[in-house]
Amino acid sequence: MPKCLECGFEAPRLQWTHFRYKCSGRFKNCQEYRDAYPGAKLVDNDLAAKTAITLENLIKKHGEIEGIKRWDEYRLKQARSNSFEYKKEKYGWTKEQFNEYNKSRAVTLENLIKKHGEIEGTKRWIAYCERQAYTNTREYFVEKYGKEIGTEKYKEICKSKSHSIESIMLRTGCSYNKAIEKYKERKQSSNQYSSGLELEIINKIEDTLGISLDYSAKTKQYCIYANNKVNFYDIVHNMKAIEINGDYWHCNPKLYEANYYHSHSDNLAKDIWEKDRLKIEALEKERGIKTMIIWESEYKADPDGTIKRCIEWLN
Repeated sequence: MPKCLECGFEAPRLQWTHFRYKCSGRFKNCQEYRDAYPGAKLVDNDLAAKTAITLENLIKKHGEIEGIKRWDEYRLKQARSNSFEYKKEKYGWTKEQFNEYNKSRAVTLENLIKKHGEIEGTKRWIAYCERQAYTNTREYFVEKYGKEIGTEKYKEICKSKSHSIESIMLRTGCSYNKAIEKYKERKQSSNQYSSGLELEIINKIEDTLGISLDYSAKTKQYCIYANNKVNFYDIVHNMKAIEINGDYWHCNPKLYEANYYHSHSDNLAKDIWEKDRLKIEALEKERGIKTMIIWESEYKADPDGTIKRCIEWLN
């Protein structure tokens, strides 16, 4: 059962009445408690599943029309209460406090390990990544909406997200070479394609070196055209490269077997490894730049040691 981190009280659900009338008196509601103890558990897992505010549960309880209406109202309220403006107005938070709060709530490997331990946390992280990937597949849309509607919805999602060279040619009517340049410009002009982990490592390396890296997601990524596509690299500095690989997205060989099916990319793990190998090989062959690979779990297990190795490699 959840345990109050303020007073030690245990119950299937910790409600506002406990914090206002029975706890230390420091909190008036659950939100104030969670602000003081980010990530603290308030409800038993089984009970949470039955009473969670989800679209499915609201439709079951209120019918489709009223359920959808209440779901939209709930999402708007949550969006407002989770904004920086709301936290600043109600609690006087600074931007730094708001960013730290969001980091503590995020579904990350680090947070899951803190909460559940290394083995269970890693297991939940892989399951989360696989679930997130599955929700972007054709199979998911067909399962949810049926074959005809699901297929159309999947095509719409793909079209809205697509930023391939071919899609640029179709949208703008430009030549293949011009589309390559447009593709490079968009990828190099923003870090929206970079993970929080990548940016965290980049910041730590730059803070340690006291300089800005030659090429990274914070400025523009180094890229070459090879193997019939544009290849982008996470960090390039002093004619050395570092690739930061997510365990799930690149199928860490320590966690996945060669024939594991990666539903998001519709590839086997061994195919993903081969693509990564060709990408790294192309950089050395075309530009003489050698690459070091940093795995997500490797960094999480030893952040300081990993950053030290990165510095030694780049120097």
